[in-house]
Amino acid sequence: MDEPPATTAAGLVCPWLQLQLPASLAALAPLQAVLQQQAQLLGFDHASVQRICAACDEALGTVLHLGHDAGDDASNELQASIRLQGPALELRLSDNGLPYDLSLLPHYDPQAPEAADEDGAGLAAFLMQRLADHCEVLNQGQQGHHVLLQWMLPQAAAGAANPPPADTTQPPDATAQARAAAAIRPMQPEDAIHLARLMFRTYGYSYTNPDMYTAEGIQGRLSDGRLTSWVAVHGEQGVPVGHIALLKPQADDPAVEIGTAVVAPSERGSALFTRLVTTVQEALPRRPERVAFLHAVAAHPYTQKTFNHLCYHPTALLLGLIPGSASFRGIAGRRQGERVSAFHSCRLLQPVEPLQVWLPPALLELVQPGARAIGLPLLPQQEGAPALEGDTQLSSQVVQDMGAAFLTLQHAGPDLHTALARQLRALCRARMDAIYLHLDAGQVHAPAVCAAALALGFIPAGLTPFMPWPATLCLQYLNNLELDETQVHAVGPAAEALRSALFKAWRAREWLD
Repeated sequence: MDEPPATTAAGLVCPWLQLQLPASLAALAPLQAVLQQQAQLLGFDHASVQRICAACDEALGTVLHLGHDAGDDASNELQASIRLQGPALELRLSDNGLPYDLSLLPHYDPQAPEAADEDGAGLAAFLMQRLADHCEVLNQGQQGHHVLLQWMLPQAAAGAANPPPADTTQPPDATAQARAAAAIRPMQPEDAIHLARLMFRTYGYSYTNPDMYTAEGIQGRLSDGRLTSWVAVHGEQGVPVGHIALLKPQADDPAVEIGTAVVAPSERGSALFTRLVTTVQEALPRRPERVAFLHAVAAHPYTQKTFNHLCYHPTALLLGLIPGSASFRGIAGRRQGERVSAFHSCRLLQPVEPLQVWLPPALLELVQPGARAIGLPLLPQQEGAPALEGDTQLSSQVVQDMGAAFLTLQHAGPDLHTALARQLRALCRARMDAIYLHLDAGQVHAPAVCAAALALGFIPAGLTPFMPWPATLCLQYLNNLELDETQVHAVGPAAEALRSALFKAWRAREWLD
């Protein structure tokens, strides 16, 4: 009897299958068994089925090589999806291990097999691409990484030319380097995927900027001026073992943040962090911004100590800024679950003329020491404010990954209390844990704005200069947060005074005193 046509056989095939598998070679046998059965039902001949199974073997090996290196931060699971995708059988291997993309696939030259890496990873990646009609490696950051293979169904392949083979030209792997001190240089676009992997090793997927987990996200920030980065490497072709950056939400902002400072566990204790910080400090005099700042995590004293010596001074304390889900891999003693506070520490990059400010006496007393420390001259004004006019203009930026929102008051009108209360209620309903309000202390209506905000439950945070105004005052609203003052490390009298004043205000607001 003749074989049934492929279309009839396809009717017996489950249109999609999803498998949850261990991230190990033990997954190969069950994965190949399911894939082989699907291919046979779809009418692939014996040679094609063997080719599909071989590609599956090489793909699994490639995923394990790139994304799962048996480190403490390795993910132990992967997902396999087998489905009919148009005129093709598709296998997709997905995981949430180390970030990777095509640039990390080891190079293999079939004309010079003796030059291949000893562990066979280059050959595996080469065969994976050649044994499939279509091959893609996708890095989607926190949404996972995917190796996708497709084979044209027999009836489709008979009427269409094979697609061109995948480009397997890859940069050669870095050679082993002597363990000399890592060299620091400006980051290049090709470093981006390696930085994403370094971020994963340090933070897992808890870092609040998802752009830092994909090469495209990092390269986009580099190209438009929002990110200026330096990496530490061993040798000319080495992958980054350290990183530090200057960051801005918009390229023309007058304030620049020092951040995304990460050091590989293998480099800790080598003074690499100090060298990275020095590199940034040497670059700042050539920058156009008015102020440089950082958010010094208060869960430990180390960042504060480092930057205190470089004349950065705390001007605000942002309580609960960092979500409790944040993890710092390789750093012991980190308490999980509680939101982490951070000091806003800054240093002026250019002189500032004296600034007229209108602030209530209690707030002036809070912010004046920090302003003096950084050389920001404030001239308190006493005259009364005219009546509010026009509509209140209040912008809101919600950062879901942080569970935080940032409000900026451009103009205060007679409807100020209503507009602020409505926005605050909406953000609380959206389960924002921390809400920060920025206003211009150089406006005559600042005392009225402060009074309205404090009446709604805001407490002070301090000054955040040039974000966006020279004398920007920050207030904060903590949405039913539990805070522990003993978990907020304060280094130096200025930081201790801020911590004491802000926790006193928070306890009063929560009726804890």
